Amino acid sequence: MKGLAWILLIANVLVAGFFLAGDNWPTPMSPQTAPFNVDRLSLRRGEAPLVTPRPSAPPVEALCIEWRGLAADEFSQVREQLKAMAGERIMSFTEIPLATRQWVLFPPLPSAESAAAKANELAAAGVQDVFAVQDGPWRNAISLGLYGNEEAAARRVRELEGKGVLGTRIELLPRQGTDFYFVIRSEDPDTLKDLGAIKQAYPNSQQSRIACPRQELIRN
Repeated sequence: MKGLAWILLIANVLVAGFFLAGDNWPTPMSPQTAPFNVDRLSLRRGEAPLVTPRPSAPPVEALCIEWRGLAADEFSQVREQLKAMAGERIMSFTEIPLATRQWVLFPPLPSAESAAAKANELAAAGVQDVFAVQDGPWRNAISLGLYGNEEAAARRVRELEGKGVLGTRIELLPRQGTDFYFVIRSEDPDTLKDLGAIKQAYPNSQQSRIACPRQELIRN
């Protein structure tokens, strides 16, 4: 009888140990919570995804052609031809005067009244050769003199600064009766090559490749 009791006791202990140990067994993975393929995952905590930058396209260099030596009537004809080309292609052109003057001026003011008041103020301060511009692209600016070269214009600016007139600027103006030439700019080499074909009708003119200027004087 005692032997049977010991057998039952041992059996109960084994059964209890089996169920208690089951809580620590690894839980089978659910298909819905399957782990990532770690051999394909390259990110670590706190790291951004590695993106290979695409090589940027090299900047397109602008090309410029200077076209000189056109007679007055030829110049008008070529202007119309260039306008037609600019309407169909990526290009621009500018008319450059052969002879220029240096214009010292105070930039345009909001109204004709304010320009006139500024001109009177400068004249009262002893500034000579001053008047308000009444029309054109520089309307309501204050003209402070026209000069034949950059040195004379710079001297005028220093004189004005000595009288407390600040904020003046120097603009290039074409001389009256001067001839003009073209500067044509494009990023398309084929467009500039076609200019050679147009030039054949004007044998006395000259075309030459130049470095593109940063700013050209445009005739209005």
